[in-house]
Amino acid sequence: MNQPKITLVELPPTSFGRLNRERVKDIYTQFSLPARANPLLHAILLQNGYEDVESIDSNLNGNQSKLTYNNLERILKSDYLLLSAITRTVPQTRELAELYKKANPKGKVIVGGSHVTFLPEEALEWADVVVRHEGDKTLPELMASLENKSSAEGVKGVSHKINNQIIHEQNRELLTEEELSSLPLPFYYPNQKGNGVVITSRGCPYKCNFCSVSPFYGEKYRRRDNDSTIKELRLKNQKMVFFADDNFAAKKQNTIELLQRMMDEGLNKQNYSSQMSINAAFHGREIDEKFIKLYKKIGGFGVCLGIESMNPDTLKSFNKASTVERNGEAVKAFRKFGIWVHGMMIIGADSDTSESLEETLKWCKENLDSVQFFAPIPLPGTDFTEEMKQQGRILTNEYHLYDGFHVIVQPKNFSSYELQMKIIEMHKKFYSLRPIKNIINSFYPWYKLGIHTYAKKIIHDIENEPQTKNHIEMLRKIDK
Repeated sequence: MNQPKITLVELPPTSFGRLNRERVKDIYTQFSLPARANPLLHAILLQNGYEDVESIDSNLNGNQSKLTYNNLERILKSDYLLLSAITRTVPQTRELAELYKKANPKGKVIVGGSHVTFLPEEALEWADVVVRHEGDKTLPELMASLENKSSAEGVKGVSHKINNQIIHEQNRELLTEEELSSLPLPFYYPNQKGNGVVITSRGCPYKCNFCSVSPFYGEKYRRRDNDSTIKELRLKNQKMVFFADDNFAAKKQNTIELLQRMMDEGLNKQNYSSQMSINAAFHGREIDEKFIKLYKKIGGFGVCLGIESMNPDTLKSFNKASTVERNGEAVKAFRKFGIWVHGMMIIGADSDTSESLEETLKWCKENLDSVQFFAPIPLPGTDFTEEMKQQGRILTNEYHLYDGFHVIVQPKNFSSYELQMKIIEMHKKFYSLRPIKNIINSFYPWYKLGIHTYAKKIIHDIENEPQTKNHIEMLRKIDK
């Protein structure tokens, strides 16, 4: 058969969400992590016999991460354009899809990701097919159906149109752990930067009301077997490997067995970091020193912890499965054994006040190595978003601002402008080099000095982004 030309693209965040504009300068864009979905989908297509497949990672195209002429030529001549987007990259993704359809009306646009999963009708304004939830099994079936029948009808897990009527096909069952373990290893080009990423699991057993992970991946946490993870780890030759699971140690015994195998097989020569729940630091009610020591021993450099708040009322309102006391104990335990702790905090919940935020900042400066202060984000698919919609508190649908830095939800105890400036101020105060003893007394003083110096530049760049200035001015007007 004739081989269709298939191109996969995931675009970076850009100024005002415009196609091929300047890449925004925030913490995410400063680290060259690969696209989360496309390397695996690329490998699945190859496994299913498709040969003319190309993934476009514009992070390879210099500092601005813009699509090149050759990239655009490939895209516009493709039979299928496969797009993956998060909420903040939906606008430029739509713009690329519309450019493609104008140049190639017979081509098919297929889009996936959490945003379009929960808003398929919106996505079908510019895409031919929406892949809902996991696409690993859906994509090859969809491709076969489009090639053989020129239709997505009957393919589980997709939404599409027939005679301008939107059809939501039956939901597809989520992959079992056995199916997850048998997936091919992600495909990376030899020169692809930042491919030191490994994902061992999908989902999260907790149900924080602001998080879209459980609604997207289902409430059952699923984990690859250790054989498949070890096989992938053997291919990584980067100095730093990031376990990009939403919750790396939710099945803790399996994770312990993985770490022990890494030790036994000499995979402890690199530095590793991961995202974990606070609860990973505990065995029952006691700190699990054995686990933390093992993590450190295999090269565990850092952990990213979703602490969210040191206000007990805020934790309850978010449905967090932790307490202020456990947050503090876990952070101290990781740092006791020389593990860098990056805290992720949400600022501006309904129970937050100026006084509670000052206490939060003070605690963060005394206990964390690095931090991000997020405004609440109304991500599609979450209970929090539905609640904010019902209360009429979502200030804008400008998706390019849905990055956690910009205030999108009207706060209860602050004006929206006050909260926006508070977030900027808290970042600046945390990354101040004073008192210098907080730097000198850390496990990694020179590294911490570098990170804090660099973070100050990132905060300055974000604050002075044209889109941020524009948003701050909008908030001023709203509050008048």
